[in-house]
Amino acid sequence: MNPGSRTQKAQGRRRVVKSQRREARGEKLDASRTLPRLIPAVAMLVWIGLIAPVAGAATIQGIVFDPSGSAVAAAHVSLLAPSALLVERQTDSEGKYSFEGLRAGTYTVVAESPGLSTSSPDVKIQAGETRAVDLHLQLSAVEEQVVVSASLDGALAPEVGSSITILTSSQIQDLGAQSVLDSLRQVPGVAVNQTGRRGGATGVFIRGGNSNYNLVLLDGIEVNQFGGEFDFAPITVDGVDRIEVTRGPESALYGSNAVSGVVNVVSQRGEGPPHFSALAEGGSFGTWRASTGGSGLTRGVGWAYDLARLDSGGMVRNDSYRDQSAFFSLGFSRSPRRQLNLHLYGDANDAGAPGPFGSDPDHLYDAPIFPGGPTNREVGEQSRDKQNIFSYEGTYSEQFSARFKQVVTGYVARNRYYFISPFGDSFSNNLRGVLNTRSELSISNRDFLVAGFEYNREQIKNTYIASSGVPFLLPRRSLAYFAENRWSPSRRLFVNTGVRADYLGTRELPPDSSVNRPALPASSVVQVSPRMSAAYIAREGVGQNRFGATRLHGSFGTGIRAPNGFELAFNNNNPNLKPERSVSFDVGVEQRLLSDRAVFDATYFYNRFRDQIVVLGGSLTNLSSFTSANLGNSRAQGMEISARLRPARAIRVEGGYTLLATSILAVGNAGVALSPFQVGQPLIRRPRNSGYVNVSWRHNCFTLNGNGYFRGRVLDLEPNDGTFACALGLPCLFTNKGYTVANAGLSYRLPRGVEVYGRINNLLNQRYEESFGYPALRLNFLAGIRFNFFAE
Repeated sequence: MNPGSRTQKAQGRRRVVKSQRREARGEKLDASRTLPRLIPAVAMLVWIGLIAPVAGAATIQGIVFDPSGSAVAAAHVSLLAPSALLVERQTDSEGKYSFEGLRAGTYTVVAESPGLSTSSPDVKIQAGETRAVDLHLQLSAVEEQVVVSASLDGALAPEVGSSITILTSSQIQDLGAQSVLDSLRQVPGVAVNQTGRRGGATGVFIRGGNSNYNLVLLDGIEVNQFGGEFDFAPITVDGVDRIEVTRGPESALYGSNAVSGVVNVVSQRGEGPPHFSALAEGGSFGTWRASTGGSGLTRGVGWAYDLARLDSGGMVRNDSYRDQSAFFSLGFSRSPRRQLNLHLYGDANDAGAPGPFGSDPDHLYDAPIFPGGPTNREVGEQSRDKQNIFSYEGTYSEQFSARFKQVVTGYVARNRYYFISPFGDSFSNNLRGVLNTRSELSISNRDFLVAGFEYNREQIKNTYIASSGVPFLLPRRSLAYFAENRWSPSRRLFVNTGVRADYLGTRELPPDSSVNRPALPASSVVQVSPRMSAAYIAREGVGQNRFGATRLHGSFGTGIRAPNGFELAFNNNNPNLKPERSVSFDVGVEQRLLSDRAVFDATYFYNRFRDQIVVLGGSLTNLSSFTSANLGNSRAQGMEISARLRPARAIRVEGGYTLLATSILAVGNAGVALSPFQVGQPLIRRPRNSGYVNVSWRHNCFTLNGNGYFRGRVLDLEPNDGTFACALGLPCLFTNKGYTVANAGLSYRLPRGVEVYGRINNLLNQRYEESFGYPALRLNFLAGIRFNFFAE
């Protein structure tokens, strides 16, 4: 035996004896000394697990073909097992794809390209086996895509009973959209309300719900403010892969704020060969936009990025706008068994706030705000909004067996507003930190269970929550347990059930002597949110039959929205407020025609909103008299009708119409509504009639697009003072007339990945106000050049 070896063993025994003696004496190990040694070791183990080859791993690979038999480059390929999304890839220039490092089991492969889609039968594969699965795309108007916002870890859209719309990057590009809000106008059941121009504050109403009833996700990161509010204006489409809009409550999956819908913006991923792009455009009102981006997958490392800037001069004085955005995505995976993904998103924008320079029925825009003070116009000429949104996310998933997978996600999101005003600058800082872990269990090939836990800490620091002008910090903590089960007893029936229990706790608020308010006690509430959806193929399409498959779908669920900072803590407001709640259901039928080249869908929905928070009493001269309570009630119901047609690969036609009936119900048991509203009155800014149409035609290198949308008249507020105008003895509720907007664009592809394009917006030069008092842009144009190329 080596003498050095004996010496090392003796030293090891002495270290063990010393450790045992320390434990016998009750001595504790110094964590500050051991942790720094453990952290690099753990990091190294994770890294080795990510890059190490997997023994006995299987592979599924193949080629994606179009209907003519040609290979399709840049097609999107998804791998599901058995009904949950595992990983996504993009075909190379020869149409090839590959999924390596798979465990033995049963998988499904889904491929899609603009206007084309297909899915494979179940693919059973053994350990170490390599299986070739070629996919032949078919011309189809059916959205055969994986949606991640309506189900934990993703599911195929036709297998989800909820109402879902997916806007792909090609659709967004055809629309000529600069912002996500421009794309949302092409979604049934969605009403967009922007204050006039680029950068103007924008609210979105889904199925009659309030604008703070929508959960907004950027790559799965919640970016809503404390209490649910969110301004859609700064979110551009640069680097966006798709936008998913799920209509109906989803609090069983996401908790607070998912009352009437979820908007999930998904950025590009590193899924294929390295690819780069750049864009430059300019147009009316001093508008210019530039962006650059790229993505790729190299030796198990996926990466993607996009940097963009948008500037506009606006229509009037102090109406300029600047928006700068960036996102980065980095993924490590040598197989679908182990994946580590990192995401970063940032946006900084600066917008003038000229105020409502349009309709002014009470003649308040040029009137002093108070005797001897400045007018609304003068204030608008000096006020500006600044906003910064930053979010960071990390996700690690480990598939321990063919049927069990663990996913851990953590993220931090910050949403900061700064308002410059002649009355003094103010700010609102929103911060959220979330840790989520879930276990995914494939009970069988037709039964998939997800269960987990989430910790959420959010806070708001605002200048005027306490009405004193002194920054006030209000934190809130939530703990949640959730579970979801996706069950398919047959190949024609898909049932999804879920439930989530949320604990929401707010700490004690200190007294505020500046407003003569006593200390407010700590408060907590427990809310359980169930959900169920189902899809049933009542009739299967056969061969080339013109009358294809019939799919029935429906869902039922509840939603919650926790109070915001002002509702909880402004002066004498009620710290024991409960979350606002919704109870909703929908039922619809989807009919496919002409071998899936045409799809029609009609859906009826009903929403009942309860415990809505209302403000009681109060006056501008005595702010401490305001208080709030869960007394409001309202209702929204209607019909969504949509159609998608693909008569040829070169032609895409889409259209939709929404009939919406909303009604204000009585406050509590009083039998009346709060003044100035009345029972039976429609909710403000929700149109009874709205719709859209989008037509694209491609011929060789030439693309032509026309789209438009219309909105009927709505009930709206006096644009300067809102309901306070009624307190001044003036009318405060007005009818905002409807309008129709048409847009047209064209593009031409040159050699070497160069494309030139132009677009005319508001082609009919309509005068209209999406938000009463805020004129929208008149006829305007944009022209630009786009570069797309693959790295050699």
